[in-house]
Amino acid sequence: MILSLITCLIPIIWLKVPTAHAEGAGFTVTAVTPANQFDKNASYFDLKVVPGQTQNINVQIQNLTNAQKKITAYPNTAYTSNAGVEAYDKNNLKHLSRAPFFLSEILGRPQKIILAPRESKTLTFTLKMPQQKFRGILEGALYFLDNQTSNTQQTNQKGMIIKNRYALALGVVLREDTQATVAPKMKMNKISAGIEDTANFSAATKINLENTRPVMIKKLTLTGEISKLAGSKVLYRSTQKNLGMAPNSNFDYSINWHNKAMKSGKYHMHVIATSGKYKWIFDRNFTITRSDAGKINKKANINRNWTWLWILLGVLLVLLVFMLAFFIGRRSANKKSTEDSLTAKEPKK
Repeated sequence: MILSLITCLIPIIWLKVPTAHAEGAGFTVTAVTPANQFDKNASYFDLKVVPGQTQNINVQIQNLTNAQKKITAYPNTAYTSNAGVEAYDKNNLKHLSRAPFFLSEILGRPQKIILAPRESKTLTFTLKMPQQKFRGILEGALYFLDNQTSNTQQTNQKGMIIKNRYALALGVVLREDTQATVAPKMKMNKISAGIEDTANFSAATKINLENTRPVMIKKLTLTGEISKLAGSKVLYRSTQKNLGMAPNSNFDYSINWHNKAMKSGKYHMHVIATSGKYKWIFDRNFTITRSDAGKINKKANINRNWTWLWILLGVLLVLLVFMLAFFIGRRSANKKSTEDSLTAKEPKK
């Protein structure tokens, strides 16, 4: 876990760098590590705590610009984004995390701070541990968001503009038992139809995977295959490497349909997940309803096969040519027949 710069755009883009100061942010944050820092070499908070403990943790914030800065600091629990990476930008996670306690409960409400040009200040959060014990780790970050957006940037897409917002995420790890090792455990939840926004808005099958233990899953590789029946020909396959999952979190792993129309029917899902010495294999039958396929296909970017239409147009064109030839030939025949009839009726001289 490192101090990371997150450049927020519309649409959102994530950029991470292992430094306390990132170019463009205009401010820095530095952890003032206390005596109960577990990893003495870490530049983030990695604290050994006990149930019911109360202490202050301090962060040094410096404005690097010649303008006033207004920054909001959020104590956020880590979750796993649908890109398969840990993220820290949400204060209210709802269903994205099943951690026993959230940092927003332990470190309190978000705090606002105003920095004069080139000013440094110390921001203090009061940590209040629950009386109930927990296993593994509680993980997240103090997320410092610059409230001011940059100048508007035009894009080459009609009707879309971009505004930048910068944030720094200072990691927070809380642990009570530093001796016991908690093994990760993954399970597969719901399979649903959706759209893969990182694959040119292709129709996709989404598999919700959950890390059920209070430990991070690192260097995760996922391989998913969709077929009509178990062991039959693979219709769609996806392999993603170097993913990561936050403790007690879930995310939607997507297998895109390569911009083809989604078809209703019965299918089989086969997923292999590996992280170091750990391996999980999931097999499940699932159904895509006609209603769901229709809804997705209306929204998805689909490369449609128009061969049948060109063939139909070709057949219609040939029929049209034959019909024109027939009517022209018939008209010529009728005209000649009329002329012959009139010639026959003329009196001989």
